[in-house]
Amino acid sequence: MSEINFSRILNNTATDVEKEEFYKTLENNPELNKEYHHYKNLYVLSSLNLDNYQDQQRESFTNFWKKVHTSGSGTFLSIWTRYAAIFLLAMGLGYLANYIQKSSDVNGLARHIEYNSEKGSISTIHLEDGSAIWLSSGTSLVVDQNRNGETIAQLNGEAYFDLTPNPNRKFTVDLGHFKVRDIGTTFNIRSYKSEKMIMATLVTGQIDLIKESGESFLTVKPGELVNYDKSTLKMTVNQQDPLIVTAWKDGKFVFIDQPLSDICKELENWYNVEIQIDDPKLAKTRYTSVVKRTTTIELVLKILAITDHIKYEITNKKEGKDFIRIRK
Repeated sequence: MSEINFSRILNNTATDVEKEEFYKTLENNPELNKEYHHYKNLYVLSSLNLDNYQDQQRESFTNFWKKVHTSGSGTFLSIWTRYAAIFLLAMGLGYLANYIQKSSDVNGLARHIEYNSEKGSISTIHLEDGSAIWLSSGTSLVVDQNRNGETIAQLNGEAYFDLTPNPNRKFTVDLGHFKVRDIGTTFNIRSYKSEKMIMATLVTGQIDLIKESGESFLTVKPGELVNYDKSTLKMTVNQQDPLIVTAWKDGKFVFIDQPLSDICKELENWYNVEIQIDDPKLAKTRYTSVVKRTTTIELVLKILAITDHIKYEITNKKEGKDFIRIRK
């Protein structure tokens, strides 16, 4: 594969044959796959107007390309200099952190629907074309469809989208900091306003991340997890088993090497309780466990207690959320 074709992979202008050839090479070489995702992360970061990542991007690409082509890469640096501008220009990026303004022209809307999933429940939405959307605990989804057939969804929470392929439909999830455009796919998005991270995982098909102008700046492939930190404005792309990310849809908590603090946030959201961890060191302790969501909060805590000998106290309140204190 040439450097030009590789740039086409990044800016999503490559043909299906070129993509298949490239990703097959990565599948057969785990180390090369790891190098690619490291470079892809720097590619995204350097394109967010974060200048301190531009030099790292060039160095990382040089190393990656040498591993792809162990010989005949002597002319690469001059080619990279020539095509670096194309890589960035092709993405058409502005500053990702700019908040996307929502249209207030209600007269231009053909349909406006609001969906909500209560704490401790999972709701399913069935659309007319056979598509389905699952909403996790404490999630709201606002769907607007304009008269041109474009559907824009605004999400506060976590949702799993299983959208029937339809070339005539335009379906976009507006997350404020960027948008996710569907191209006939199944994908999961976690974007609670109360959390600093936005996470998008592609299960099948393809999604594009786009900016306000509608230009695509990143194409996500199946098995990739995109993390966006709202406080640092940094985005990373990693490989993740989609079954782990979407286990909530099937009524399971799946914690794989997760810190107790993150686990407690998930439990707070599902059981509608408030949890306090007394020891900061304990909050960073990592656990791995699979638990059904139909399990009571007390049983979940018992499982954690057996694993690491932690202690907990539950204070039931007549009004407001029950309070749970965890300590060593």
